[in-house]
Amino acid sequence: MGTIRERYTKKELCITILTACAALAVTCRIFLLLRAEGQLYTMGIFPLAVLAGLYCVWKKMLFIQETFFMSRVRIVLAAVFTALQTVGVWWSNPGMEAHVSGWEICLWTVCLTPLSYAGLNTLLAWAKRRCGHAVNRAHGISTHSIRDFWGAFAVIMLGFMIPFATYFPAIMAYDVIPQLDQIRVSGYTTHHPLVHTLMITLCLKAGEALSFIGNADRIGLAVYSMLQMTVMAGAFAYVYVFLRGRNVNRYLCYCYVLCAAFYPTHGMLAVSITKDSIYAVLVMLFTVWVYDAVTGDKERVLSAGWLTAYAAITVLLLLFRNNSIYAWVLFVLVYGAAARKSYVYRRMMGIHALSFILYLVLNMGLIQMTGATNTTYAREMLSVPAQQIARVAAYHGEELTAKDHELIEAVWGEGNIPEYVAAIADRSKRDISNDPEVLKNLARLWTSLGRRYPGEYVKAFMLKSKGLWYLEDTSYLFDVYSYAKGYLQITYPSDQQEYMEALAPGYYRHQKLQPLQAVYRFFAGGDAVWRYLPFLSVVMQPAFYCYLLVFYILVCIGRKRYQCLIPAVYLAALLGTLFLGPCVLVRYVYPVMLAVTGLALADFGQRSELSL
Repeated sequence: MGTIRERYTKKELCITILTACAALAVTCRIFLLLRAEGQLYTMGIFPLAVLAGLYCVWKKMLFIQETFFMSRVRIVLAAVFTALQTVGVWWSNPGMEAHVSGWEICLWTVCLTPLSYAGLNTLLAWAKRRCGHAVNRAHGISTHSIRDFWGAFAVIMLGFMIPFATYFPAIMAYDVIPQLDQIRVSGYTTHHPLVHTLMITLCLKAGEALSFIGNADRIGLAVYSMLQMTVMAGAFAYVYVFLRGRNVNRYLCYCYVLCAAFYPTHGMLAVSITKDSIYAVLVMLFTVWVYDAVTGDKERVLSAGWLTAYAAITVLLLLFRNNSIYAWVLFVLVYGAAARKSYVYRRMMGIHALSFILYLVLNMGLIQMTGATNTTYAREMLSVPAQQIARVAAYHGEELTAKDHELIEAVWGEGNIPEYVAAIADRSKRDISNDPEVLKNLARLWTSLGRRYPGEYVKAFMLKSKGLWYLEDTSYLFDVYSYAKGYLQITYPSDQQEYMEALAPGYYRHQKLQPLQAVYRFFAGGDAVWRYLPFLSVVMQPAFYCYLLVFYILVCIGRKRYQCLIPAVYLAALLGTLFLGPCVLVRYVYPVMLAVTGLALADFGQRSELSL
């Protein structure tokens, strides 16, 4: 008792006890509601967060004053985070949503916000201590770092060989069927990045040239896997060398290499025939290069070799994702405004202009060379409006006027209404054509319904993007595609099996390593065993990396290192496109996962002066 009196004032002790009791009462209420629905077993992160918050409260982090921001700013940040999590659990459980009012959700938020506030204070205080002692000594590529690169590359390739052997010759999923259709039946289009489709074509042709070894299809797909594995391993190895050059703790760097090599997500995506894998490591490299540009040695940054590599990465970044141009343009505008007084401004803006020109020339050249047709549909940019209208039609159909039904039929066809599935917009927008009159009717309908049902519009938007802000979300695991459930959706529709066999007659998965396939299925399939493992249940959630990016931005602002915000601009813009996209999938968020991890390690993982 005497220790408590020495540790706390009476006021602090009362606040601490009230905070803990209120949080525990709300937690018990949530657990009882989930138990009634049979959903208690799914709550893996929430109890960990509550325990961590209570620990921070016990450590008196509610009363900390010396950190980056004023207390009122930190309270607002904590309240917003808490509100998103309480609303997430409310909307994710139909029984809870039916029996719990919005006022009670507000009460939950009020009671749990102090725990989030204490946790935020703990993180900011830790970041301030790290920033006070960190040493950031950047250097160029030396003979020693070249050895480090090849050593890391060898370890990562060794790790990738495990899923390669398990799924030999490759994992055929996602968009590979329409891309194979382009190659062998219908002709090239720009719906998927043309450079990636051509990459598959060249690998298949290599398989034909090597057909004396075995089946041409299997050899060609194996060539693709090996090429993609090499690209990804090289990118990870370069980031490892970059982190070592930034004085990041060597054990963190070793862990980075081991995770890149043996963390199943990386290995499985390395052998998956999907554009997302190479694009992800390009985003990671681009982010690292931008970070180097704003914090590194200026003479090295302005060297011809550095600028050439930066331009090459930028061009490939734009070629490998059709909509990446929007995020990149925003990045260039922000960079131009932020760095206009820097003496590297003209050189960097010149490189940006040259990269954009090269991208246009190469893209148009590939289109002309292949005769690819433009199959871009306006509906690809209408995920949010289509989902909002579909939700209103699903839940307020009886309230709609004759004019509303007339506009719905003008957009979706006579007798049709948009199909509403909260987690994915593909079904609600699939019947929207490119006809200008259809799009005008859609705009009129969207505006009219939005004035009458603003709450439904907000809810439709939030539910579609729930995986980006709710840490316990599972909708992207089960509710997106019925044929490919799970963390990585590594299968394709069973009704397309016959067509798949026609497109690649020699393709079949290696079946001799069934135990390893079972392990990967538990990791990447619908069972999602990782949800019950405390550490993995956090770091495998897409929302975790969104909040990590927000934390990185907050620390940069708090440290007044505004130049370090520039690398985060492209990532924030990329996340913006995901919020506006059709759904949340891990392969869509994967570029942000890789890039923000590299940024966090570069900024927070440096050794302190005391250890030198």
